[in-house]
Amino acid sequence: MGNSYRSSSSSSSSSSRSSYSSYKPSASSSSTSKSSSATSSYSTRSAPEPTSYFESTNHQILVQFFADGSAEVKENFRIKKDQSKIGIRRSSFLIHRESEISDLRVSPDSLLSSHNSGIITIFWPNSDPNPEMDISLNYRIQEAYFRLGGLSLINWRFSKTSHSSTPFVLDLQWEPNSFSNEFRIQEEIFNSSFSEYERKDIPVPTSEKQFQYHQSGNVESNGLVITDVLNWEKEANQISKNNSSSESPNHTYTLHQTVTLKDNGVHFYQSKIQISKENPNLDSLQIQLGLQQFREFGESFWNQIWTPAYQISYAFEGVSTYFWHLFNVTLSDGIDQPNNQRIYEFAFKTMGEVSNRMEQGIERWVRITSLEKRDQLLLQRFALRVLSESKMDPSQTKMEIIVKDCDFCSDTLDNSSLIIPIQPKWEEDGFFLEWSHPIPPNYTLYLRMTETNKHITYNPILIYYAVLSAFLHSPGSGNHLGHLTVIGLISFCLLVTGFISFNRKQTKKSEKQVFQSILSKIQNEDPSFDFKQFKEKVIFITETTVSAWDKGNMEPARNFISAAVFQRFSIQLHLMNSIDGEVNRMKDFQVVSVQIIGSEIESEYFTLHLKLKCKTKDKTFPKQTSELEIQNQLNHVSSITYEEIHSYTRKLGTKTKPKIDLMHKLCPSCGASPKFSHTTNRCEYCGGIFNSGEADWVLTEITQTVEWESVKDPKVKSLPIGIAKQLLEDRASSVFWKYLHFLSIPNSQILHRESLETSYDQLGRPGNEPMHSPVVGSCHLIEYKHDSNPHQMTCEIRWSVARKKGLVPEHRRSRITFVLPSERPKSLGFSEVSCSNCGAPLPEIDANNCSYCQKPIPEKVSDWLFASINKISL
Repeated sequence: MGNSYRSSSSSSSSSSRSSYSSYKPSASSSSTSKSSSATSSYSTRSAPEPTSYFESTNHQILVQFFADGSAEVKENFRIKKDQSKIGIRRSSFLIHRESEISDLRVSPDSLLSSHNSGIITIFWPNSDPNPEMDISLNYRIQEAYFRLGGLSLINWRFSKTSHSSTPFVLDLQWEPNSFSNEFRIQEEIFNSSFSEYERKDIPVPTSEKQFQYHQSGNVESNGLVITDVLNWEKEANQISKNNSSSESPNHTYTLHQTVTLKDNGVHFYQSKIQISKENPNLDSLQIQLGLQQFREFGESFWNQIWTPAYQISYAFEGVSTYFWHLFNVTLSDGIDQPNNQRIYEFAFKTMGEVSNRMEQGIERWVRITSLEKRDQLLLQRFALRVLSESKMDPSQTKMEIIVKDCDFCSDTLDNSSLIIPIQPKWEEDGFFLEWSHPIPPNYTLYLRMTETNKHITYNPILIYYAVLSAFLHSPGSGNHLGHLTVIGLISFCLLVTGFISFNRKQTKKSEKQVFQSILSKIQNEDPSFDFKQFKEKVIFITETTVSAWDKGNMEPARNFISAAVFQRFSIQLHLMNSIDGEVNRMKDFQVVSVQIIGSEIESEYFTLHLKLKCKTKDKTFPKQTSELEIQNQLNHVSSITYEEIHSYTRKLGTKTKPKIDLMHKLCPSCGASPKFSHTTNRCEYCGGIFNSGEADWVLTEITQTVEWESVKDPKVKSLPIGIAKQLLEDRASSVFWKYLHFLSIPNSQILHRESLETSYDQLGRPGNEPMHSPVVGSCHLIEYKHDSNPHQMTCEIRWSVARKKGLVPEHRRSRITFVLPSERPKSLGFSEVSCSNCGAPLPEIDANNCSYCQKPIPEKVSDWLFASINKISL
């Protein structure tokens, strides 16, 4: 048995974690608390520079904010030893430092100081590294706010002197009416899940006029951010009016934009820009698309697989794209208006402006479409309507305007970004935002939204379409070409996998239907049939057969298997031992699954075809190998899994008798307990033949799955009544194995009782053509002549054999012919002729009496006799 019978992306967090302030050169004048000569000595490029990052302790900041927008600041800290050779720089808390500081006082007095663009520089009095000392800074900021068009914005950031410094303490005080209802204080805390800093609101009522903050040492914090839109309506209106009057109408434009937020992650932009026809760049107006990134951290593994590095802009309407790049597009479809204005209407879609934020829901970024900065056009005002495919809950939605001063930045939020809190007008299907404050041309606006009650999963097919569309708009840029190729291959693989999965599901469904159909057919005739018990019997017979094979003696399995199966294994073991000098051993055999795949009714017999999946350790050894060595080697052999088709047959009309079978040591015909005093296949009480299939299931055929698939269509379409094809094939297979034994073993007489005398004489002398490792794949009836006298049948056998030991087996096909000189006993079934008195197997030698009971035995068996055999292919 065994084998012997089987043939670089970046994020905002990166900059925020490594830097807490940055030097921004300005044309503002500088002032010095000491003589100018003291600072000029450090002006050469080769000299060391003051450091902006230094370790400190006892860091305290006191800020007094006044209603006129000015602020007084007092900052104290103790700098650690050897932080710098020349001095330090300390930035003010203003994010945009155009406002100059004044009245700077530095303590101790021995330190030299200067300030420029909101940065205070302190120099040591000598060139030695600093000692540990306390430093105090006192100064005033005349305008502690930032003007953006007609808005006065508070955007402050307080931070430690370095990442390794101890936390700071902030004491913020303000006069009445200094802050508005949009006043926010947020702590920047590092979120390891997103690998970035996120802002957490700290609730502060403005009525208290004071806020004290003690930074926790257990939280990795980047500092504190304070934002507000000041309520200086009169001044703001005047500023807006002055800005509007200072700008020529030819250099301003307005925007009306509708953005539809799809649940699949797509943002659909529909925009209308109105601009004067007198504008000199009217025929080359461009909008910037940028290189914004898909968010990498915080996303699900599925989304990270499918999303490219950068956002996708596609499905353009009303614009002209460029062959070599997709950084910007040109407005193309202008419509002249009677008021000396021209309107450009255009649309496009984006993917990558929405991302999951785990338990925080989703975050969306909506662009406020603006014209290219090179044209120096001022966005006079805009109206934004946002529509959502799914209903938005105002109580679950937070939003703010992010203002960015950067060209082609990959991040829309960093330490230099301005944040403007907003309150839109909510509508049934979204919200509306009207902005009447001019936006200078060097700024880009984004609407940042967080919806805590939503989640998004990207569709790879949609992403593939978007990437393909973007590529077709700008093929020369190779935009997302690598991602397009990868996602195309992955999509193809998924499509194939999906097809295979679907096919498997359909196959399982079909198999289940076949199982139910066959089970119903059996139970209609045999209500006691139980598949679970039948499966246990199949496993028992299979394990018994494998155990007999492993021990080299098939007699223990004779009563459970047909004559053909018995002869196949018995002769195969004999040839392996005698011709090849080998034994095949198996260990840890296990039947993994049993599945009904078909059934047949032929003449008087019903056959169930089962697919068995088995697992075992299997190896062939020289026959002289000791048992200890065999077991030792089998312990180190890897298990293999294989599948075979086992056919079980019994006579029609047979009823299941629970627990009355050979499995329970009882005769399936009469229920008696035979003594089994010698090798026999006959019940000593009722004379029933155990492996005939007359009273119980018997294993009649084992077919390789490959051969099974190729022989589903029978060669013989019909047979006379009372003739079972499977009985004929079983007989042919049994005699064929005896034929192989005759060719291989000298003095073999195993075929003599099974053959016509003339046919046997024509075979010549036994043992002339030894068969090495023969394997029979299948045996099928191809012709039956019932009108001849005697009856004649021919079967085609597909088998393989090696000419010499160690050579690759050759595949062969042979046709073997039989005749039936006398009537075959019906009770014989799938068994073979044995002693009519005791049921013992007939001897192989040319004896006249049974070796057990000494009763006479016939010279020829009353069964189909071998007539001829022809090889039809090699």
